[in-house]
Amino acid sequence: MPTGGGGGRRVAVVIDPSVWREEGERLDARSSARAAAERERRRLESDGVSEDLLERCDAEGRDGTRLAGLLKAYVPLREGPPSDRPFGFVFLPGREHGLLVLYLAAFGERHARHGTRSVYERAHKRLYGRYPDQ
Repeated sequence: MPTGGGGGRRVAVVIDPSVWREEGERLDARSSARAAAERERRRLESDGVSEDLLERCDAEGRDGTRLAGLLKAYVPLREGPPSDRPFGFVFLPGREHGLLVLYLAAFGERHARHGTRSVYERAHKRLYGRYPDQ
């Protein structure tokens, strides 16, 4: 899928409450990551996400993640270089009533440091039940 502007066709996003507890509510309520996640969650649930802001995840990442078929969006959800957007959502594509929908798989720092798992490692764990280094 293309990257860039946010004016493309919108895709519905489904956020399961149990997934949100694990991905959004795990973060400190005062953190910039939590603020970004909550702000974008409201937008995703009401408006979906523009196809223009979605990218395919690497099938096999350098960190051992295997995310073939999943999509990612950099947060904040807007145009601009990814380096200006430190967080990300990873989505599992699906179909409802014949239409593409995206199910939230993970949220977090794109390139986490200090012993924190990246959004890609978190998505890998959701798919396989373990982190890639386990």
